[in-house]
Amino acid sequence: MAALWELGEATVTTRAHQRGSDRKAYTTIQTVLNRLVERGLVERERRGKPYVYRPRYDEPELLARSMQHRLNRMSVESRRGALLGLVDGLTPDDLDQLVRYLRDVRRRRREHAG
Repeated sequence: MAALWELGEATVTTRAHQRGSDRKAYTTIQTVLNRLVERGLVERERRGKPYVYRPRYDEPELLARSMQHRLNRMSVESRRGALLGLVDGLTPDDLDQLVRYLRDVRRRRREHAG
């Protein structure tokens, strides 16, 4: 995923050449990309003969989706504890940004509900 986020999009050949890879590595790269497509993390589009692969989500969005998925599977108490633990580790700048974001979320929810 990191390579696709860096490149934006790539073919298997592009990625293999970027790594200076041999044929075995080419096959491995192709297998990994196809598995990422199956998991819904990467999209592919045929352009001529090769497929072009690109990430379906940017890195922050994928991290947020992954965290949300895990949090949704926890009990309410565990979810709150995990979130509080994450917040406790934030920098002052991150905390300020989080407060602004939370205010915006509350405002949008009030507008949507009313």
